[in-house]
Amino acid sequence: MLDDPVFIKKMQDVHFDLMLTDPALNLGVLLGSYLKLPMVYNVRWINVGEAHFSIAPSPVSYVPVPGSELNDNMGFQDRIKNMLHYLYNAVTLHFIINPHYSDLLQRHFPPGTDLLSLQQRADIWLIRTDFVFEFPRPTMPNVVYIGGFQAQRAKHLPTELEDFMQSSGDHGVVVMSLGTFVHGLPRDTTEAIAAAFAELPQKVVWRFTGERPSSLGNNTLLVDWMPQNDLLGHPKTRAFVAHGGTNGMYEAIYHGVPVLGLPLLFDQFDNVERLKVRGAARMLEAGFLTKENFLEALKDVLSNPSYRRNIQLLSQLHRNRPMSPMDTAIFWIEYVIRNKGAAHLQSVGSTLPWYIYYSLDVALVLMTIIVAFMWTAVFTCRLICCRRFSRKMKEE
Repeated sequence: MLDDPVFIKKMQDVHFDLMLTDPALNLGVLLGSYLKLPMVYNVRWINVGEAHFSIAPSPVSYVPVPGSELNDNMGFQDRIKNMLHYLYNAVTLHFIINPHYSDLLQRHFPPGTDLLSLQQRADIWLIRTDFVFEFPRPTMPNVVYIGGFQAQRAKHLPTELEDFMQSSGDHGVVVMSLGTFVHGLPRDTTEAIAAAFAELPQKVVWRFTGERPSSLGNNTLLVDWMPQNDLLGHPKTRAFVAHGGTNGMYEAIYHGVPVLGLPLLFDQFDNVERLKVRGAARMLEAGFLTKENFLEALKDVLSNPSYRRNIQLLSQLHRNRPMSPMDTAIFWIEYVIRNKGAAHLQSVGSTLPWYIYYSLDVALVLMTIIVAFMWTAVFTCRLICCRRFSRKMKEE
């Protein structure tokens, strides 16, 4: 696009007010920066890590690095693991990802521009997290939290689905979905899950594609697609078997439904870990799933009232805010348009060289002064002692 002058001229002639983009893919970052537009991110991930690690101070002593599957209460070995994850991500970003953009940036941007500096120039970061789910950590003035913005009050279900939900009686319904990326688990795993469902007194709505499991019970309804938010908000829903995607976790929090997590890829392990630490979820690894351990975990989530109590507390905290996440996002987008940016909220820290950011130059000067002072003091003491010793020898 940047090499197409006709296209760029059309973009410039429109006089856009704003670039709204997700920097997990850098197209919007590059085009918006080239057109010199105010930039708002709708973001959780950026390149190799979570967005906070690109914009906010992130002490690895208590801020878990994505992929580490750690929480904010780390022992010594956990901190070593967290640091190794951090260094791995830093090396990947600076030596593998950024070099791929160097030729493009040299041709179309001022000298010295790199991808990270372009990313950090955004006026507002609308980060899709909420601290009822995320661990507390340092943040920045231009970071706004909109976690759970897609969750909303449940709508009426289609008639057939509503009839199935009502047929569950007092036992209620278990909802299962593994998201849009995963179309099926190994055959033996799906058979184990189906057999476990068949032993439940609850009804089950399972988003499933593929060959029908032979062990499927009469209490389980297979669907190609489900209105997930509306099902989770239904009063008959008792538990959510999920892969741990961010949207599903926030919908479970919003509606107060405990989770049995089967994380498969990406951030799903970390997401389920966050709910597990808060006592609102159990976790099983799909590679080690059997009928017995799946049934035990699911019965625990269904029968132990602490899971529902804990996630309903999270739901109460999540909803207790002056504006909804969506209204918050709209306000800040319009704020940037009205003010043609939000430069006053941007920290200069992101533009500093790393040795200045961490005050290593100051530390070096102070250490030099201290060492020089100590050396002078030692030298002076030795000189005085030597003179006294010489006088004593002469007198003797």
